[in-house]
Amino acid sequence: MAGLVLSSPGSVCFSIGVFPIYFYGIVMSIAILAGVLISNFLSNSSDGNEKDIFIDLAPILVISGIIGARLWYCLVNFNEYIYLPLSILNLRTGGLSIHGAILCGFVALLIYAKYRKLNLLSLSDYAVVGLAFGQSIGRWGNFFNNEAFGLPFDGYIKLYIPYVSRPVMFKEYEYFHPTFLYESVLDFVLGMLLLIMVKRLKNRKHGLVALVYLALYSAFRFFIELIRVDSNLYFLNLPFPAIVSLIVFAASLIFIIFRLTKLNK
Repeated sequence: MAGLVLSSPGSVCFSIGVFPIYFYGIVMSIAILAGVLISNFLSNSSDGNEKDIFIDLAPILVISGIIGARLWYCLVNFNEYIYLPLSILNLRTGGLSIHGAILCGFVALLIYAKYRKLNLLSLSDYAVVGLAFGQSIGRWGNFFNNEAFGLPFDGYIKLYIPYVSRPVMFKEYEYFHPTFLYESVLDFVLGMLLLIMVKRLKNRKHGLVALVYLALYSAFRFFIELIRVDSNLYFLNLPFPAIVSLIVFAASLIFIIFRLTKLNK
């Protein structure tokens, strides 16, 4: 079937001597920088907030997010790392989970807000806007690494996966669902929606934007997980990340209803 075929040029962008510089690291650096700058701009534009909070927060959020993302990924893919524990430290070739990044990033944000006596809900709203746009960029790291793709697919837009990167059960297939692209586009749309919400709500209903992010992201992530082929941990015949997404989605809806009810009293 004719159409657009996406194909990674390889994981290495260039080398400095014998040291390879990976596309994944470059993409993730751009994603983190964009996310921090967007959140910082929104925070600076609001009334009553200290200036450049997210610039100050950036090292804390980045370090905690990366640690959480890596540990969560290794936990979910436990069988791959139990015999090679030192490979947990190798981040250059990928292997990060957004669920772990969100969890540890929120804990870091909570501690920082409490220490500085800042409004946690307000900071969370600005943080998730930058996070959504950062995720939209960061998903392209999966493209360069030939990872996080979906089931075999020969539709109009498809992803070519080299033989060596294909799962054993799909070695005879060349084209797969470009799930990285699906999520990148959805993350961008979600970021735009959250940006509109932040602008319209301004300083009212703190925390609602963050809850909407959690609900909507978890909803589309659940369906994306159902067609991805890289999950190693299942529960009730569902990938573990899909289960987590369902739980987060349900919890977010409950908190959204509670928040709106409380604000409308």
